Amino acid sequence: MNRRLLGRASRPRLGWLAALVLCGAGCLFHDAPPPRYFAPPSALATADDPPDGAVAVRPVRLRRVRAASYLGQQIAWRVSDVEHGLYEQRRWTEFPTRYVERVMAQALDHTAGVRRVVSGRVATLDLELVSFDEVLAPTHEAAVQILAALRAADQTAIFERAFSARRPIADDDPAAAARALGAALDDVVEQIASQVAADAPIATPAATHPRS
Repeated sequence: MNRRLLGRASRPRLGWLAALVLCGAGCLFHDAPPPRYFAPPSALATADDPPDGAVAVRPVRLRRVRAASYLGQQIAWRVSDVEHGLYEQRRWTEFPTRYVERVMAQALDHTAGVRRVVSGRVATLDLELVSFDEVLAPTHEAAVQILAALRAADQTAIFERAFSARRPIADDDPAAAARALGAALDDVVEQIASQVAADAPIATPAATHPRS
């Protein structure tokens, strides 16, 4: 009997405590600043296309880009090779994989000797974004690393290696970090495009369909 009365008496107290916690959480989230969105700029969009017919064409199909699991729309930071984190209020306007896919396509289109195609028995380029981070220590810089694998039409490996670049971040403004990451990404995809131009096999135009 006493236990039953005690249980009934404790219910209002538990309900009051739950309401207090929810109220405090509501105040906390209400006071939090809204997210800020950033986009890493690329200089490749304004680059000139190489002259047609200058060298033999090496057709390549760019496949979907993958990324490390922590690289999403929240901007990532790190202070060492073993400690990563995500900013709560800093977001990318798109997932980083979309930036990589778009800038890689632009780099291939602007590389002499390479022709990006959408189908056909041609070499395929697979990319995995390993890091796209604002490095806070020991040096404040942007770090981008992409694992690129080029395979022939029969899936024979041509090359598989990591390409990386770093750029200093001028100050603590998040926009400066976004600009540095954009520059580092341009550098990495240009390295990959140059490797593709050197190693991709030459194929007949009849075996390919042009890029869309």
